[in-house]
Amino acid sequence: MNPVEATFVPKKKMTLEEASSEDTAKLYLETNELKEFLSYVDKHRNIIYRTLIYAIAFTGMRPGEAVALKYEDVDLEKKVIHINKTVYAKKSIRGDFELTPPKTAGSIRSVDIDNIVVEKLKQLYKWREYREWAKSDFVFGDKEGIPPIVKMLNQTVRRIGALTDINKQFRTYILRHTHISLLAEAGVDLNFIMNRVGHKNSDTTTKIYLHVTSGMRMAATERMHDKFTELLEE
Repeated sequence: MNPVEATFVPKKKMTLEEASSEDTAKLYLETNELKEFLSYVDKHRNIIYRTLIYAIAFTGMRPGEAVALKYEDVDLEKKVIHINKTVYAKKSIRGDFELTPPKTAGSIRSVDIDNIVVEKLKQLYKWREYREWAKSDFVFGDKEGIPPIVKMLNQTVRRIGALTDINKQFRTYILRHTHISLLAEAGVDLNFIMNRVGHKNSDTTTKIYLHVTSGMRMAATERMHDKFTELLEE
């Protein structure tokens, strides 16, 4: 008999201070900050990195999931991406990688994509065809058909972020977190967001969600107060 078989270890509950802290706000870009960042992304010379950054920011994919995408995983007509693998590159050497299952079983999912992503992908497809790049199964394959290294993508995001006036730590995951904040700001349910980004449980997702929605509630409260005050003054 295992004496700890039926034990239950409670998870630490998140405090309001944690959900509303300045540290949480640094995990993602505000809408105006994302707009500024993307204005510099549009000027970047490499179309693969430009498209990758847009794809992650507007789908919430993990960087490795995005790099691993193949043409068969993307349906531009139905506007959906099927995520079922990720890239594992132990030494971060170009072309030296293997495709593995995603981080968890819940990470295998299908994600609806916006027209913005659809158009960016179409532009990439046309660019590859026009430049007569080598045929590749990978959506983000370069002129030789090899997908980029996640580490290089991370460095690119950092370099572009350094051009902005935004005082936040730029790395690829800030794009994924920004997507979570955008969905929260749009009033999307937390469970739906979890499913979309492939999270079963995530303190980070919950922190961002609560932080964004608490700000929305404060703004709504202020508007209600102004409205009620106006009503009483009439």
